[in-house]
Amino acid sequence: MAYPTLEQYNEALQSPQLVLQDAELKHGRLKTSGLGLPLALCGGFALTYIVDLAGKRFALRCFHKESRELEQRYKAISARIKQLASPYFLPFDFIPNGIRIQGSTYPIVKMAWAQGRTLAEFLEGEHQNTQALQRLRQALAKLAGFLEQNQIAHGDIQPENVMVSADGGTVQLIDYDGMFVEGFQGAAATELGQVNFQHPKRTAKDFNQKLDRFSFLTLDVALQALAVSPSLWGVSRSEPSAVVFRRNDFLDPGSSIIFGEVLKLPSVASHAKNLARVVVGEFQNVPTLADFLQDKGVVGGAITFQQKATPSAVGYQGAYLVCDATKYVQVLAQVGSRIELIGQIHSVRTGWGANKKPYVFVNFSDWRGQAVKLAIWSDGMKAIGSNVPDKSWVGRWLSVTGLVDPPYKGQAKAVSYTHLSLTITASGQIQQLPEQEAQFRLRSFGLSPVVNSTPSRNADVLSSMGKGRVASVTPIQTAPPNVPPPKSSNQQLLEKMQAQASQAARQTTSAPQASTQWQSSPAPRPVSTPKRSSGIDWVGWLFIIIMGLGLLRACVK
Repeated sequence: MAYPTLEQYNEALQSPQLVLQDAELKHGRLKTSGLGLPLALCGGFALTYIVDLAGKRFALRCFHKESRELEQRYKAISARIKQLASPYFLPFDFIPNGIRIQGSTYPIVKMAWAQGRTLAEFLEGEHQNTQALQRLRQALAKLAGFLEQNQIAHGDIQPENVMVSADGGTVQLIDYDGMFVEGFQGAAATELGQVNFQHPKRTAKDFNQKLDRFSFLTLDVALQALAVSPSLWGVSRSEPSAVVFRRNDFLDPGSSIIFGEVLKLPSVASHAKNLARVVVGEFQNVPTLADFLQDKGVVGGAITFQQKATPSAVGYQGAYLVCDATKYVQVLAQVGSRIELIGQIHSVRTGWGANKKPYVFVNFSDWRGQAVKLAIWSDGMKAIGSNVPDKSWVGRWLSVTGLVDPPYKGQAKAVSYTHLSLTITASGQIQQLPEQEAQFRLRSFGLSPVVNSTPSRNADVLSSMGKGRVASVTPIQTAPPNVPPPKSSNQQLLEKMQAQASQAARQTTSAPQASTQWQSSPAPRPVSTPKRSSGIDWVGWLFIIIMGLGLLRACVK
């Protein structure tokens, strides 16, 4: 099933009362970007939007990537979560025909907005707070025990999927796309989790209640290390997608610089060595966190750690596809997906939008024409705090993780431009890098992170859950178009001219105007509903008709 694109969702959700089928959500107000468009956050197979209504906040999840047996899996997961009635999970509603776009309906998930900060945000601010880290360790250990006791697994334990409150004492899970619950035995995983928190030998066939064990182990050892040596946060370049350790460290722990640093901490060294042994072992042998902390169940040969650790010969293993910020076409191919953008700052522009709120644009090349930038609207500036980029940042190298927004076309005096942007909503999204590290990561382009797809079907397994068989569900989709007959060369030429005229008309449509500083990007005018080109004007149609008549006369001759 082909789901709508990010652009199609953004366009439709500008009128939620018309496209959303849920009686409550359709009357809500979506959080928007500085351009007035619905603000989409990425989460696995779905785009997440924030909906506010009468003092309540909801997460609206719209699917944009294919996931097999989506409805059956979500029904089973929802039933188990409701049965558990645990504060570790948020109950949700899977609505099969939740949104209507271009005549077809698609599923959505409606969920109450989780309280607190993400684990990523919490660690960004509290990684030097030893007491908070100890409370967090205890809370995660209790969560791990609860999942083991109930023989379920989240499937993607990582900082973006764990909410933290009560100063680290309370945790809650979000994003249930890859969950394992009873009845899924024999099925294959639909995703493999974020690679910096997964065992390097995990495969789609490894789909059972053990999925989260390694994630809890690596988080626990990382928190132990930070509690003793907070400076490891900077040394390891920790950020939302990685806490102390990364996949590169797991691929070759013996030569890992970070393992070497952690081994220098006497109170953590034993657990770090055991983590390395688990890493080189088999996925099915990963012990529970409770056993691991008691030195039980650790299977794997001893690791020889080099006295002088060196970077692994393996290329950079990022959590997301790495893209070069100066390569517009490369980034364009990832619209709607989360990426890691690497680039050197060319210019920084600050200004005030038409909504009378400040913004910051970080450009990685000359803004004129096609360019990639960071868009930091007022909410993003609040989230970043004192670390908002300014002109003193020009020349610095950045690593930025985020969702690639659809292209934005504009006009500033006689200059037209088309920009791709990553919208910054959290402080940890922007990381400064030394040029050498930036170049190392850029060389990994084309080395995609672990894909979240599996070849086998799960229908037979899913259909056996509960009483009787579950009918196979065919996702709703638009009917395939009829195949047109072959066209003559004159028809093809005429259509090409129509397309060119249409394109010319779109490019001459009025665009947001702003005062221009010619070495930085122009100021946008946020609007509630972007205007669309009305099409070809009468001059264009007259030109097409005249040329068409000429072609027909040529055919007659």
